[in-house]
Amino acid sequence: MLVFDSSALLKRYLNEEHSDWVANLMGEDSFWAGSALLATETAIAVGRGVGDSADLALIDTRLNRDLEFFDLVPIDADCLVRAVRIGRGYGVKTLDAIHLAAASALPGEFSFVTFDDRQREAAEDLGLKVLTPPV
Repeated sequence: MLVFDSSALLKRYLNEEHSDWVANLMGEDSFWAGSALLATETAIAVGRGVGDSADLALIDTRLNRDLEFFDLVPIDADCLVRAVRIGRGYGVKTLDAIHLAAASALPGEFSFVTFDDRQREAAEDLGLKVLTPPV
């Protein structure tokens, strides 16, 4: 299973460095998860990155279709308490801490996908397996 941070999922919808790598990952493993925040944060970032309204509508359709296949971890009180501990303990931003808190609540084995270096370091320290693009 692949667990995404918004910085990674965004690359599926915007043509950026490592977009192909993310697409290949998602093609190889069709079990996807993330925090419920993933849908909102990715949609907002896509809106900032796409200027043409017709292109945005197409990307929104694709994003919404993809999100139907995601297991989204609810952002409840327990998740937010874990996020506070993670945010304070590792100095990550609030939204990054929420993504990590949600991922850390998932059972079983999975790979966490992020492009944020500080979040990656925190995830590794939390014992999560992290996937990063080849250098």
